[in-house]
Amino acid sequence: MSVKLALNALVATLICAAPIKSARHFLYNNVKTSPDTLLWNGDAKLGPRVFKVLETDSIGIISVATDPEEGKVWKIYKPVKNHRTEVHAARDFTALEGDDIYIGWRSKLDIPENAPTFAVFQWKAYGNDMYQNFPLVFKTLNTGEIELQYATPQKVHIGIWAIPLKRNVWNSYVLHLKISRNAAIGFVEFWYNGMQQQLAGKSPRYYGRTFDADRCDPKWGVYGGDAYTITNYVTKLKIGSTYADVAP
Repeated sequence: MSVKLALNALVATLICAAPIKSARHFLYNNVKTSPDTLLWNGDAKLGPRVFKVLETDSIGIISVATDPEEGKVWKIYKPVKNHRTEVHAARDFTALEGDDIYIGWRSKLDIPENAPTFAVFQWKAYGNDMYQNFPLVFKTLNTGEIELQYATPQKVHIGIWAIPLKRNVWNSYVLHLKISRNAAIGFVEFWYNGMQQQLAGKSPRYYGRTFDADRCDPKWGVYGGDAYTITNYVTKLKIGSTYADVAP
């Protein structure tokens, strides 16, 4: 056998012996992660390639800013008369039926007092057979609160948690989602500033349909609030298999 043929055979053997990993377990920017722990990292230092799409109505701006407390962060600026400025995640990760995932981030909202929005975070559905549109959403209310809402398959939006919004300060969020189209199996748990919260006023776990259409993706930014200039600064965006993977 020639040296060239021997080398080709060796390379083929090594390729066949290498373990095959799903692309959904790795970052677009090739940062090494364990397939069993950190599933996606949306750090602003890595640039916009961590997202699937940047969405804005022409005059909104998505950029990287330097924050005195957090360092490099995403600055998602929605001016007056702009309906949407959002980052649509997560590049090279899509949740599947039966997954058990955690989504963590920190957010600082520069927003007028009592300004309502449709969303500052969405767990948004895409594709066919859509019943909920966004199964889970955080939105600001004209009462000065931020609220977590669950959407039923009939698109009835149920407020399951709310608190007075601390404007222009950093707040931490972690969602634990069991991904399922079956409302008896799917659930959400939620930590705010490191403390697990009671949902619907009675339990840390709220059962519901957490998977809609063909897929659901996380989105951060500002949707709605057209009459206001609003900036959502976000950082430490992560998806993982444990709370420790993503806790900001």
